[in-house]
This record gives sequence, structure tokens and C-alpha cells, in this order.
Amino acid sequence: MDLSKLISSLTDNEMIGEISKKLNIDKNQITSVIQSAIPQFLNAMKKNAATADGAAALTQALGNHAGQSFALNLEDGKKILSKVFGGNLESILSSLGKQTGVAKDQVSNILASIAPKLLSVLGSLKLSGNIGDLLGSILGGSTAQGSGKSILGGLLNKLIKK
Repeated sequence: MDLSKLISSLTDNEMIGEISKKLNIDKNQITSVIQSAIPQFLNAMKKNAATADGAAALTQALGNHAGQSFALNLEDGKKILSKVFGGNLESILSSLGKQTGVAKDQVSNILASIAPKLLSVLGSLKLSGNIGDLLGSILGGSTAQGSGKSILGGLLNKLIKK
């Protein structure tokens, strides 16, 4: 399974509908922002996990969010965005806004809406091992041992079932 399938799973109709309704943003705009942002989000998390402190913070965040079902929590999501993107957050939001034609504040709210769910799913997958390796596996499409299924397959199944 590839990254596009992960993005598809994060743009399921129920989740997008709830975000659209609560934030009054067009569903197509939400989907466009998510499709553009997820690879950047995962790469930033992988970069953060490259340091001991970053890996520890990310592992703790994943543990705190593991198994949580989707609930719109912009406050938590904005904290996640700030920690993941750090000083690059404003430029990421501006870039995504220009790329998708969505206002920067709406891009921020969309990403904040999905950030806790993304951490929840990643937290559920991280049973053991290095978080940087997990993110690398997702970004690179590695396969899980013995199952013949990609890690993204497990990720997709967890997202669909939530």
C-alpha cells in the first residue's frame, strides 16, 4: 500500500463531513489540503524523531493519542502542529494555502483537525521499536514482518475501523 492510500483513508467521508460542518469549509478544500499536507507532516515527524529528545517527545505524544477515535479538538491539534513543524509552521501553512487555494487560517484549522487522529493511528501502530523507523516504513512503504502486508495496510485498516 502506498502513501496515497493513507491520504485516502484520512479523507473518509465521515471525518471530512464533520470537519466541513464544524469549520464551515468546503469538503473538496479539506481533501485538497490533507492530500498536500500529509507527506510534509510525516516527513517533519521523521525529522523530529532523528534526535533523542524529538523521538522521546514524539513517542510520548503517540502514546498519549494511541487508540483515540476521531474528535474535533483544534486546541490539541494546534499544539501538535506547533511541535511537529516548529518554526516552519507559518511557512508550511502559507505554502499549503498557495498550493491549494485555501486561506492560511483554514489550512491551519484543517491540519489541526486531523493531527490528533494521525497521532492516534501512528500511536496504535508503534508497539515497539524506533519511531523514526516506523515513519520511514510508512513513507517508504516497507512491509511488516511475516504478514505480507505493508505497514500502511495496517494503518489504513485502523483508520477505516475508527
